[in-house]
Parts: sequence; structure tokens; C-alpha cells
Amino acid sequence: MLNLNAISQVNEKKVISAIKANEHPKIDAVLDDPVWQNATIAKDFIQHEPYNGKYPSYPTEVRMVYDNHAIYFGVILYDSNPDSILQELSLRDKFDEANADLFAIVINPFDDGFNGVEFLVSAAGVQSDAKHIGEEGDSNWDAVWESAVKITEQGWVVEYKIPYSSLRFPNTPVQTWGINFFRNIRRYREWSSWNYVDNNAQEIISQSGQLADIKDIEPPLRLSVTPYISSYLENNENGNWSNNFNAGMDLKWGINQSFTLDMILIPDFGQVQSDDEILNLTPYEIMYDEKRAFFTEGTELFNKAGIFYSRRIGGRPKFKSALDDVLDSTEIIIENPVETKLLNATKVSGRTNRGLGIGFFNAMTSAVDGIIQDTLTNVKRRYQTQGFTNYNMIVLDQSLKNNSYVSLVNTNVLYDSENYIANVTGTEALIKNKENTYQLFARGTLSQIYTDSSTFGHAYFLQFAKIKGQFLFELNHNTESDTYDPNDFGYLQSNNESSWSTEIEYNVNKPFWRVLNWQNELEILYKNLYQPRKFTDFNINLTTQTTFAKKYLTTRLTMGFYPVETHDYYETRVYDFDWMFKRPRYGFTEGMISTDYRKTFAIDIVPGAWKAFDYDRYGYWLFLSPRIRFSDKWMFIYTLGFDNNYNTFGHVDHYENTDGSKSIFFGKRDQLTISNTLNTNYIFNNKSSLGLRLRHYWSRVEYDDYYQLLKSGYLTDAIDFDIYGKQFDTNYNAFTIDLQYLWRFAPGSELSIVWKNSINYERDIIINNFWNNLEHTLGYEQVNSISLKFLYYLDYQYLKRK
Repeated sequence: MLNLNAISQVNEKKVISAIKANEHPKIDAVLDDPVWQNATIAKDFIQHEPYNGKYPSYPTEVRMVYDNHAIYFGVILYDSNPDSILQELSLRDKFDEANADLFAIVINPFDDGFNGVEFLVSAAGVQSDAKHIGEEGDSNWDAVWESAVKITEQGWVVEYKIPYSSLRFPNTPVQTWGINFFRNIRRYREWSSWNYVDNNAQEIISQSGQLADIKDIEPPLRLSVTPYISSYLENNENGNWSNNFNAGMDLKWGINQSFTLDMILIPDFGQVQSDDEILNLTPYEIMYDEKRAFFTEGTELFNKAGIFYSRRIGGRPKFKSALDDVLDSTEIIIENPVETKLLNATKVSGRTNRGLGIGFFNAMTSAVDGIIQDTLTNVKRRYQTQGFTNYNMIVLDQSLKNNSYVSLVNTNVLYDSENYIANVTGTEALIKNKENTYQLFARGTLSQIYTDSSTFGHAYFLQFAKIKGQFLFELNHNTESDTYDPNDFGYLQSNNESSWSTEIEYNVNKPFWRVLNWQNELEILYKNLYQPRKFTDFNINLTTQTTFAKKYLTTRLTMGFYPVETHDYYETRVYDFDWMFKRPRYGFTEGMISTDYRKTFAIDIVPGAWKAFDYDRYGYWLFLSPRIRFSDKWMFIYTLGFDNNYNTFGHVDHYENTDGSKSIFFGKRDQLTISNTLNTNYIFNNKSSLGLRLRHYWSRVEYDDYYQLLKSGYLTDAIDFDIYGKQFDTNYNAFTIDLQYLWRFAPGSELSIVWKNSINYERDIIINNFWNNLEHTLGYEQVNSISLKFLYYLDYQYLKRK
């Protein structure tokens, strides 16, 4: 039970006064500088996990001072067993993958309870930083700051220097910042914080304390450039080698104390990790993660209204597939680029003293041509698959009281030579009550496409939710009209949908018996078409998850039930919403076991199975991921994905008859998918590392019989197999290697050497044996790239002081 002192700390917001220093400390994790003698001290931390509200196992003291250039922190993390402090190394910003003690500072310079930045250091000296908006965290945000770590007889010490150029704050004579400090004692899996954080509440920033009496500091001129040079040696699928040289730079300029311009000129993303490509048998586009740093860092404002998908920029040409439609009978495609070339991109973002966030984004890509050749005359011609394209986005986001906000967003895409403009306007609002226990969320968007004719569409989403306490719930309604299309700049899997859903949660975060925490969730979903109003889907899902105290073993069980037939209007591929395919009633169950990651060996196991109730259709899957920590420098993670489905049905072909009627054909198929992924990193120190990621994905699809779809949504009896033969059978492989050496030789500066290997192998001949299939894949045409990239961070304030 809490004593009276602890109860007092829980109920009140802590405030600490800042002290301005005449000289700055040396960042060496030795707190013997004179400035630390009179520094204010934040102490008396309170547990966040696992025993929320109790005192932590060991005390922590945070000293802080500031001057005209930076704010400094000297932290003593007491530990009676310093030889037990975990110090596994990790990559920068990958603290969650390391078995190490941690300390983090979360600063909210505008003290609005909603926006914050985090600076985290592990006991191994590895830095991580992130930007927070509400309950969302973005670890792709990177700042340049200094830290040092030292293990001592008392525990460990970490010292920080955070320059004002890494922060945005108001230009006022006296300031009060929101602030909180967090400590993780990894061997106990214990998190504690300076200001109490209720783990029944979803947001962290709103539960910060305050750093008061910051006086007479001025936002500095924030100006930095990061020029780069890179060189590539590459071979294509034909085995021909080529080389190229690139140069460009990233410019960051603080327009004023609140707003920053970030521009990338002649970008080079050739070293970005390979995508995890898969065989797509669905009617929907696959959404891949964004891995290019410029498009992941500082984009939180641009995610408002859900209409920004940065992979559109420099992605697949809009009219790439049209090349097949313009071929004459004697022509073939010689070249059809899979991506457009990004020329430059600019973003401006920030927030005024009154809480108005403003964001502007612009990017330009050059025109792309496919090349067609006549096989009789050998004459070549070009066909433009996407002209010069300009992408624009503007965001206005006003913070309101009680950690609420309202936003207005507009995106615009102009295809220069196609007489095509796509415009999407959206707004969203989040309103919370004073206690932050309930919220109302609303979002509305309007799409407008201007070509020879104009098309307008709309979408909206409404939610009422209880967000604090053991018992939580959500009531949701979503609608997307049949003409809504944000996909020139955004991503929408499918439109013409309307849904109602509810989620009910009951969570026990206070340890009891042998259990640390227990979460339960019930979700019910009902869907129909927007136009015409036709039923599509109804399902119920139940999940329960438990983490046990003794060995930190986590288990999860999920069960799902589709009690009525699903009416699938998209699998038909005709999109007139007159034809549908009726999927049978089915149920599924999935389990999960995750062992303690603190151990040398840990493993995640996720088995599952599904079964249709009306037909002999079923499947099962297994996800297996063992991890071995050989030392504090070397971690190995292997992931196996196994998915086997029998007697499923899917579209294979359709055409329009002379009388205007449609003929749609389905195939009955068995699909086996096996993926193997190996991740290993050897971390030399907190500045250099060698990483290897190897992935092989194999999906084998074999058709048994073919059927014609009826207007009722059911299938005919099997038709003559010889009509289609075996042409729809698929044996697909994707094999990639990403090997990277990275040396962060100075703050913000890097040298990287990368080897990438890629094989995409697809045939209509089934190979049943895994090893024979792998042998065929490795013997197929492949693409190799060896690259060297050097980038150097230059900061105006640093150069000025020198």
C-alpha cells in the first residue's frame, strides 16, 4: 500500500525551478563541475510499472542547469548492485531491442500537455530520441545532442547537453516547460517516473511535471546543412555492371523560434532497407512501410486526417500498367520503370505560442517513360507513364484545452502533362473532457479529381470513447462513398464502405496473485456498402492477454467468429457492386507465448487455425521467432512464418460477353507460404555497428478446379479443367540481403557501406520441395548493389562558437 507521502506525490503535479549557470559542465558523466553544486534536484520517483504508484527499487536524482545555449542534466541512478546493471548495446533509436537500463527526459516546451520531445540514453551509452503528440510517439525524429554514461560504485551516471537548436520553444522572458523523467531498471522490468504517471491513462505527455523559472533565453538561429556524397556499383538482372556517383544535401533552417524548414536536394535513398514483398492474390494494393528518413522524421502534423502516404512520392508511376494497353501486335516492352525519380522535397512545420500548428509539404518528381520496341523494324518509341508531378500539402492544427485539438488539411497532386489534378481536403477534431476520461473524435474528408470531367467523393469517421480507467470502450462509425479516392497522395484499401463497430476493454494493470497485468478486449464489427446499401460483413473478436510475474511470461488468446456469410464485392474484380462472392461462415483462434527478453534465449510462438463451417475449407499458421543474445554486442533473431490454406476460392479471370453480360471465374486453390527472416547485429560500440538482414519469402499456389460465379454469389459446379489448364498456378519467391556497416563518427554525421541483393522469381510451375525451390531461386537472375555513403552534419551555432 502507498504511504501518505506517496499518495501526496500521486495527486499533485510536481514543479521544479531551473537555475541559470554562468558556465557549462563538461559532458563526461563525472558530476564534479562547480555548476552541479547549486543545481536544482528532481528526486522521489514513483513506479509506473509494474507496481503503479509505489516507490521504485532504487532512488534517482536529476540535476539541471541551463545557459544561453543549452539545457544540461546530470543524473545519478543509484543501484546497490552496479555489476548487475544491464548494458546491451543497440542501434540508435532501437532501445526497445536492447537488454539495457534506460533513462529518458521528456520535454514539452509549450507545456500544452500534448506535444513533447524525448531524449533517452541507455546504460551502454546509446542514444534514442522521439517526438510525441498525444499518445503517439515518433522515433524517426532525430536531433543532435550530447550525452555520456559511466558505471560507478553507486550505480550509473548519465550527463546530457541538449542545445536549444534541438528544441522549439516560445520567445518569452520567463518560461515554464512541461517535463518528466523516466527510469527503467531492466532486470526488474521496472519503470519509474519523477511526476506520477497513471498507467490506466493512455497519454504520457499530459501527466508531466513542470520546469519553471526559465529566464532570458532566446531561441537561437537554427541552421544546419548535411551534405552527402555516395557511390554505387550495381549489376542488373542481365549481369551487366554499372557505377554512378551522387551528391546532395539536407538543409534545416529555423525560420523563427517555432517553425523549421527542412529541405532535401537531389536525395539518395539507395541504401534504404529492402521491402518485404509478398505475393498479392487480393484485389487490394499492398501498403508498404516508409523507410526513407526524410519522409519519416517530423511528419506527425502531416498524418492528420489520414490522407498522407509518402510512398506515393517517388513510387510506382501512375500509368505504368497502361503500357500493356498501347502495344501493337508486333511490339514488346523494353523498359518500364517501377518508380519515379524524386527531384527535391521540402517541409515546413511548427507551432505558435498560442498552440497553432502549421505544416507545409512540397515534393517534385521528374517525368518517367517506358520504352517500346517493334520486333520487326527494331524501332523504339517512348510512352510516358507519369509526367512531371508536384505534390503539395498544408496542415493547420489548433491545440485546445484538455489536450484536445482541431485540424484542417489539404493535399494536392498535379500531373503536369496528363491534365489531371487530385485534391483532398480533410478536417478532424479531438475533444476530451477535463479529467481526460472521455473523448469525442470526428474526421471528415472530401476528394476531388479534375480531369476532362470531375469526380467528387467524401468520407467521415466518428468515435466516442472512454479512455481512462480499467473499463474502456469505443463506439465507431466509418463511411467512405463510392467516389471517394484519396490515393494519389494517400492510401485507401477500398472505398464504398460503411461500418459500425464497438470495442470494449477491461484491463487490470495492478499486479494480483501471480499476474502482473491482464488485458481483455471484445470487438464487434458490422459493414455494408455505401451505395447501394448492401450487407457485406459481420464479425466478433475476443482477445485476452496475461503477463505473469514470476518469469515475465506473456500469453495471449484470440478467437474470432463470422456467424453469417460474408458478401465480398471486391473479389469479383468487376467493381460494379452488382456481383458478389459469398464467403462461408467461419471461425478462427490464435494463441501467443512470449518468454522473457531479459534472458540469453527467448522465443515468441504464435500458432493459429481457421475453419469454414459450410465447406471443407481450413488453414493453419505458425509464427516462430527465437532470439539469442550471444553478448552485449551481438544479438541474433530468426523468424519463421508458416501459413497453409486448403480449398480456398479466389478470382482468376473475368470478361464481358457480346451481349454485355459478365462471365467471372474462380479457382479452388491450396496455398502454402513460408518466410524465413534472419536479423543479426554486431554493435562494436555506441557509434558503429554491422547489421545483416536476410529474408526469403516463398508462396506456392496450386489450383485444383475452376468455377463460374453466379449472380447469387455462389459458384457453379466445377467446369472443364482444360479450359484454363495450369496457367494460374504460381510459384513466387522474393529473396533479399541487406548488409550494412554504419559508423556515426560525429553527432549527426555518418559513414555507411551497404550491400543489397535482390531476387524476384515467379513461375507457373509448382515446386513442392523447399530446398529444390530455394536452389532454383538462388540460381535465378539477381540484382546486386554495393554502395558507400558519407554525410556530414554542419551546425551554424557550433561553427559560430568555434
